[in-house]
Amino acid sequence: MGGFLDGFEVGNKKGIEDGVRFYSILDIGRGILEESAYRLKSIFGENRILVLYGKRKSKEFGKLVESIVGKPHSDIICVVSVGGGSIIDKGKFLAKNMGAHFVSIPTLISSDGIASPIGVKYGRSFYIELPFGVIVDIDIVGNAPRWSILAGTGDLLSDLSASIDWDRFKEKSSEPYSFISSLICKSSALSMLNFNPFKNPESLVWGLILSGWAMSIAGSSRPASGPEHKLSHSLDLIGFGEKHGIQVGFFTPLFLKLNGYDKWNDVRKYLTNLGFPEKITLKKEQAYEVFSRASSTRPHRWTIIEELGWEKVLEAAVDMGFIELV
Repeated sequence: MGGFLDGFEVGNKKGIEDGVRFYSILDIGRGILEESAYRLKSIFGENRILVLYGKRKSKEFGKLVESIVGKPHSDIICVVSVGGGSIIDKGKFLAKNMGAHFVSIPTLISSDGIASPIGVKYGRSFYIELPFGVIVDIDIVGNAPRWSILAGTGDLLSDLSASIDWDRFKEKSSEPYSFISSLICKSSALSMLNFNPFKNPESLVWGLILSGWAMSIAGSSRPASGPEHKLSHSLDLIGFGEKHGIQVGFFTPLFLKLNGYDKWNDVRKYLTNLGFPEKITLKKEQAYEVFSRASSTRPHRWTIIEELGWEKVLEAAVDMGFIELV
């Protein structure tokens, strides 16, 4: 269980004023993994790419990529992660430490970490840099476990809450505000309300990629991380155990309402229709701990939680049926 300051984002960069690059490789499509692996080989050369992958399902896809690009013999100039969030984060940090390029090949689309400049280690978020490339085979991620698509949808829709909150409290924020980043996050989140992610995972993928790029423009994760993320991180501290994307998605309508977004209930209905819980049950002492500690998970960010006070936020969550106290 982490401490109060777990999750403090380290190493923010300046935003768009200093110039922001886009992904040098961006391959999205069905059945493209093998073709994209050959493209990586043509760009970086044979035996110069280190491929990381997990021990389960991602191993099959990782070994396919490795069989094409070859195991590195000498200088490694690119690190490729094939897998879920932990493998992708590992690759981001390793590439940074080695001075190598990083390419993300997710097998799950459970968060915008597939394309973001943010890496998570020991419960803390670090600003690294935008991946050199992102390759997403829709056939792979579309057939991943149902929870991963639910979590990815929740993570993307939380951008709407985070960016609206950022707009309201930008004058109190310690991070530089970027209108463009906020606009990208709102637009990509709202676009998902027109799609079923299980029938159209490609739309979810593009939204998560845009979310990752928006963070690069902003120089921080703020356009995609607001009060809903604070409560999610606080739930993690008590070992609640739900997936990150499902937690932040669940709290998104609550904070949309508290920030004055009229169609907050449409977002709530969209999520519950997909399978998100309508409420979560907590003991009173657990709820007090979660809501009172939320601010400390990202102490440098001023959100509606700090503006209203955690007691009023908890009261609203109970009154609106998000939290049931037992």
